[in-house]
Amino acid sequence: MNTTKRFSIAILCAAAALGTSALAFAQAGDAKPQCDGKHEGKGAGMFKKGDKNSDGFLTKDEVGDKRWERIKVADANNDGKVSQPELQQAKKDGKLPHGKRGAKA
Repeated sequence: MNTTKRFSIAILCAAAALGTSALAFAQAGDAKPQCDGKHEGKGAGMFKKGDKNSDGFLTKDEVGDKRWERIKVADANNDGKVSQPELQQAKKDGKLPHGKRGAKA
């Protein structure tokens, strides 16, 4: 193969690589976040697991006596159930421990 053909092939390969990289970066910039922003950290998954009937609230029957004793301080309106926003506010206010290390039951 002569030098001109090698040079041409090298230029085509470089252009293809550059084009592919540019396309990948452009698509990454257009990506929408998968998070809806309505939760904080790992707690959202734990909330869904505890919410057995998927009504958006945790109750004593769903989480059990031991866990309820820890989270009932978050029940701001005293309706016997705790919503995720109530839990988040209780954490911000320092009423709930942040994680298992701080939890005592």
